[in-house]
Order: sequence, then structure tokens, then C-alpha cells
Amino acid sequence: MESLGVPRPEPGAAGRMSRRSRRIQNTITAALAIMVLGTASSIAVVSYNFTREAVRRTAMEYTAELIAQVQTNIDSYILHMENIAEVVQLNELVQEYFSLDPVPDERTDRERITSFLNSISRTRNDISLILIAGDNGAVLTHDPNIVLNRVVVLEDQHWHRSARAARGSTVVSSSHVQNVVEGVYRWVITLSRSTEYGVMLVDMNFSVINELLSGISFGRRGYVFIVDRDGRIVYHPRQELIYSNLEREYIDRVLEHSSGSFAVDDGSNERIYTVSTSSRTGWRIVGVNYASEMVENRALIQQYYFYWTLACIALAILVSVLISRHLSRPILELRSSMRAVERGDFEISANVRSNNEIGDLARDFNIMLARIKELVQRNAEEQEEKRRSELLALQNQITPHFLYNTLDSIIWMAEGKQHEEVVKMVSALARLLRLSISRGDELVSIHDEMEHIRNYLTIQKLRYRDKLDFRIAVDPEITRLQVPKVILQPLVENAIYHGIKNKEDGGCVHVSGGIREGEVLLAVADDGVGMDEAQRLTILDGAARSEPQRNGRVIRKGARVGVRNVNERIKLYFGNAYGLSFCSTNGSGTTVEIRLPIILPTEGEGEQRE
Repeated sequence: MESLGVPRPEPGAAGRMSRRSRRIQNTITAALAIMVLGTASSIAVVSYNFTREAVRRTAMEYTAELIAQVQTNIDSYILHMENIAEVVQLNELVQEYFSLDPVPDERTDRERITSFLNSISRTRNDISLILIAGDNGAVLTHDPNIVLNRVVVLEDQHWHRSARAARGSTVVSSSHVQNVVEGVYRWVITLSRSTEYGVMLVDMNFSVINELLSGISFGRRGYVFIVDRDGRIVYHPRQELIYSNLEREYIDRVLEHSSGSFAVDDGSNERIYTVSTSSRTGWRIVGVNYASEMVENRALIQQYYFYWTLACIALAILVSVLISRHLSRPILELRSSMRAVERGDFEISANVRSNNEIGDLARDFNIMLARIKELVQRNAEEQEEKRRSELLALQNQITPHFLYNTLDSIIWMAEGKQHEEVVKMVSALARLLRLSISRGDELVSIHDEMEHIRNYLTIQKLRYRDKLDFRIAVDPEITRLQVPKVILQPLVENAIYHGIKNKEDGGCVHVSGGIREGEVLLAVADDGVGMDEAQRLTILDGAARSEPQRNGRVIRKGARVGVRNVNERIKLYFGNAYGLSFCSTNGSGTTVEIRLPIILPTEGEGEQRE
């Protein structure tokens, strides 16, 4: 508004209005905040108390089902291994060999038994050792190449004693390192059984249990572990930390429960232990949940919160509409009118009919708006007239500049009795001036502009003869587009007078045009003496000064005026995004590019711009 000469509102009035708006807005905000906060707090308390136990119970039931399934899988696996042991135990050749006392010296029988045991071992990658220790002193394994550890007394091994004590029942040990084989120490779980003729051992790789349980977890930190009936750890994901006393597990509490759940709070995290005991192995499968993570499994909570949140939102919206309609509707209407004026719509008026300060303010606003509309209209007329005057002045600067040079050439030819050349030059000049001195339209087609420059170059060709040549190559698709008239002539004139004229053997001017990146691009290139960097940077400067260059060329005020006026005309008409750019090097010529918007021809006086 200041640029249009419109007086600004008084700071005091604006400040009072702003403070009033802030007080009303604060009233609405405070009311909504108190309501939403109270509702949300109620929802949080009620929902948490209602769902905490439900979520905990659901998590514990899920854990119980999962560890029951784990127990079933382990029992099925142990049962399968027992079946393998029973197949070995009931083999007639095995029974006969280990029942004889003293041990028979039949090598064939030993090889047949070893082959039989080896065939069973090959069917299962999880079996690391099958061993039979007979009461008659014979010991056979599944691999004839196995050498037993001489320092190990089989009868003193825990698995051997446990099998004897079980009297024919299968005994499954906890995880341990098996040392009965010389030089081999594997982490295994041992299945042993006492038979009528001795004790049979089947070692299962510990990796089997690890594979069954390592992928099971509850939340981010929950886990599963197994202890035997004596409290020894069979499997634990943090077994090394337990053995090194870096972590503690509540084994004693686990042994007190054969099933069900119990909670342990060590001060930092509450953990829920869910226990299931295998009747086959006596192992306790224990699932551990962290109470803080149980709430993360909150499908029920999310649903509950969702419906309550919808109710709160609906209530907040209803109250907001009622309060806002009562308190702020007049202010909002006035503010809407002000914003429309900010966007340039001066036809609007504030229709506020309140009999209070807001109504008075609206009436004052309408009076002010009427004054602004009058001032804007007057300013627009003045600006349009100023723009047309500037364009006309710029064109008037260009036309005499060209005429002086052309008339000099005609006089020179007339003095030389070159009548035909004078006729040709005057004819070309007449066609050229038909466009350049026309004051009707500010825009002409590229076709007319190219005809104009062709006539101009024809005149200059007649003047300079063999020292000047020219080429015009324009994409036919752009010839119907519109450009400001007489924008190429000053550039071509500058190329001739300050590029080619100073070149001893002459040169060529190349005029081209096309579309690039959605814009019209016209170019004037010459192969003249060129410019250095300092000269290129100052050619479009507003200051008119002369600066000698290394090649002796001087940029004079007259040479700069025409080029600068073309650039100013383009920017006045289309904006600062368009205009001229120069590329030049000493001794290598100069190229001037003109960037213009695409303007389609239209009927009448208007034009359509893209």
C-alpha cells in the first residue's frame, strides 16, 4: 500500500484490534484446552486401569500357549530320539553281543554292530555320538575311528549313573560338554538309558535346542529358557552371562512352580515368568516377559482409545463451533475482508452489522477501502502511461542511431556514383523503416523481425561488400510467435561495428532462433575480435564511460546505448527473468543470447502468454 501512496492505519488502532483479537482467541483456546485436557485425562486413567490387567492377562496367556507349544515340540523330539534308542536296544545282534560274557572276539559282529549304529547316525545330523557300554566290559560307538578318552571312567559319568538309577527309564541330561571321546569336546544334551546288558548313550547336538528356541521372543527383550528338574540350565539365550554371574535368573522361584506365572521385581524392571513342565523330561520351559513391554501389545487399548478419542474430538468441535460463532464471527468476517484486500480485491466490503466496536471498525474499513480503490485506479493509470512513455523513449533512442549510420553509407555511395547500390540500399531502408517507425503495435512476429534484420544486413552488406557476410537460420515453428520489435538490429549493429569492422579480413554475422526449455531463444553471433572479461561484465552497466582494452578496442557510449536499451525494453515488458546475456573471448568472436517468453499471436490487440 505504501508504494501506491495509501496511508497506513494508525498504530494505536491496529494495536487495540490485535489485543482484542488475542483476548477472544485466548478465551476460545483456553476453553477448548481445558475441555480436551480434562476429557483426555479421564480417558487415560479409565482406559489404563481398565486395560492394564486385560493386556497383562492376554500376554501371559499367549506366553503360556507358546511355551506349551515349545514343550510339545521338545517332547516330540525327545520321543523320537527315545525311539531311535529303543531300536538300538532291541536289535538282536546288539543284545546277543553285549549279553555274552566274556566279550566275544568276533570282529565281524563288532563291525556289523558299528555299521548298524553308523547307519542310524547318518540319518540324523543332530546325533553326535551313539555309545553302548555293556556290563560285559564291551564298548562300541557308531564310528570305528572314535578313540575313547582313557582318563574318563564311563561308570563315573553323570549320565551313566543317572541311567542306572532310572532303572530302564530314559534320562535326558542338561546341556554339558561331552568328554568321553579323545580330543573332542562338544556341547551336547545326553539321552541315556539302562538296559539288561548295559547302558546306552545318544548325544544330541546342543544346536538343535538352540534352533528351536533362539527365534522365540516376547517383545524386544523377552525370551525363553529351560532348566532341568534339578535346576541346571539346559538352554538360556544369555547362558554365558548367567555362568559368569553377570546376569541373574530366579531358578529357585522357577523350581517352586510346575506351571502358571509369577512376577519378579528387581527394582528396575518387573518380569513375568510363565512356567510349563514336561512330564517326559522333567524340564521346565520358562517364558519371560517384561511388564513394561506388555502394554506395547495394545490392540485392545488402541481400539478403546480410538472410540474415546472420536468422542472427545466431536465434543471439542461442537464447543469450538458454538464459542467461535458467538465470539469471533464478526472479527473473522472483517479479517476475511482485509485479507481479500491484501490479495488485491478492492471490490469487497466488510458486511459486519454488529452494534459495537467491531461494527464501527468495519464501517471505518469500508470508508478507507473506497479511498484506496480511488487511489489504486489513479496510480494504475499513471503507471501505464509512464510505461508506454518509457518504451517509446527507448525506441526513439534506437531509431536515430541506426539512421545516422545508414544515411552515412548512402551519402558515401552517392558520392562514389554507385547509383544501383544507392537504389538497392534506399529500397531496403524503406522496407526496414516500415516496421521500425510504426507505432501501432509493441509486438511483432518473429517472421517480421527477421525480415527487418535481413533488410538491415542487406544494407550493411552493400556498404561493406566482401568484408561482411551474414546467415539467418530460424526454426520455422517459431516464426509466428510474438516479440518486441526492433530488438535484433542494435545487437547486429554492435556485432558489425565493434566486432567485424575491427577485424582485418572481415567476418560473418549469424542470426538464429528456436525454443529451449520452454522459452524463445534468439542469438546473434559474430566471429569478430571479441571482448575480454572486464568488457563483457560492463557492457550492460548503466554508467556511460569509455575503457580501453588490451586489443585496442574501446567501448563507446553510443555502442553501449543500443544494446542496453534492448535489455531494458525486454525487462520492462516481461520482467527481470528475461533479457540479454553475453559470451565472448578476445579474438574468438561474441555471442549475444536473448531470452523471451513464448507469446502466441491472437486476434485483435491482445496476446496470449505461456
